[in-house]
Amino acid sequence: MNIKTRKIVGQVLFILFTFYLDGLMKWAFLNNMNHSVVIILPQIMLMAIIMLTMRIDDRRQLIIYGIVFGVMYDSYYYGIIGLYTILLPLVMVGIDHFKFLLVKNNMGYELSVYFLSLTFLQSGIYLLERLLQQTDTNVLNFITYTLGPTLLWNVVVFFILFIPLANLSEWLMKYRRDSK
Repeated sequence: MNIKTRKIVGQVLFILFTFYLDGLMKWAFLNNMNHSVVIILPQIMLMAIIMLTMRIDDRRQLIIYGIVFGVMYDSYYYGIIGLYTILLPLVMVGIDHFKFLLVKNNMGYELSVYFLSLTFLQSGIYLLERLLQQTDTNVLNFITYTLGPTLLWNVVVFFILFIPLANLSEWLMKYRRDSK
């Protein structure tokens, strides 16, 4: 296996690992918390995808990752194919388009990009669900009971997992000549 193939396999396994962590976190922690009106949606896979998007230069590869993992996320968590399939590649291409503005990848920049991406993604999902008549929640209830707690939870998780995930994504992007 050549180096490029190993890097792609590593990136895919990294995203699949965070996809698994999303489900594990929802099952282990949030099932007990989501019985009331408040709904918290963990988005660790989005965090990993954003970290890789900040480091990958090939837009075609980003779009393929967005579509494939969007379909997986839709089929596993939502059951409506199209929400993440449309919005995830849009988020990734948007980040790729504007990442030249970022001087250096650090925690502050990646947190702000993650926060904006998460807000766009959750708002887009809400709008698409309203369009498809899958929800009847009004905008103020969505912001208060879903978007706010989701953003708060995911920012706290971002601070906890940033260093290990950033180091892993940097390691996956390195070009290693010495390995055979």
